[in-house]
Amino acid sequence: MNQMNKLIKDILTLIILSTLLGITAQAVLPNGIGLKTEITMVGDDSTAVAVPAVSINPNGNGDAASNISLENAHAAYENNAALFFDARSPEDFSSGHINQAINLPVHAFMDSLPYLENLNLSRHIITYCDGEDCNASIDLAADLKMMGFSNVNFFFGGWQEWRDAGYPIESGP
Repeated sequence: MNQMNKLIKDILTLIILSTLLGITAQAVLPNGIGLKTEITMVGDDSTAVAVPAVSINPNGNGDAASNISLENAHAAYENNAALFFDARSPEDFSSGHINQAINLPVHAFMDSLPYLENLNLSRHIITYCDGEDCNASIDLAADLKMMGFSNVNFFFGGWQEWRDAGYPIESGP
């Protein structure tokens, strides 16, 4: 019975210490660990998805990447006013992508640094991925904002919405 009491005492001590550590981290970390994290709705009313605000605004300075509509993304494309980055895998990119887009998979962001370091930090960049079921474009936009790019949008409708609208697409690497 003594061993059982000691085990229960050890478990309760561990729970109390973990709770204190969690509360301390919550108070100290700038974006908290869940309780303080702001949630932002992305997309229109019928397809809105909640994402942590820190994924859109990694610097916490109010200068966040923001969603761009299909119409505005297409206008930027038509005017050659933005660089489009496809955040999907190379396989998905090869099967079809926005015409003249550059494949920059979010999971391989670090491999792209030599290319990105040669771009003008004020260049308008639009990131996209598969569509509303994919947050890779938001993550890539956040990475680009952290790198110092000032004019970054994510196109939440992504590849699916662009293709369905009949806008220019291509396939291949």
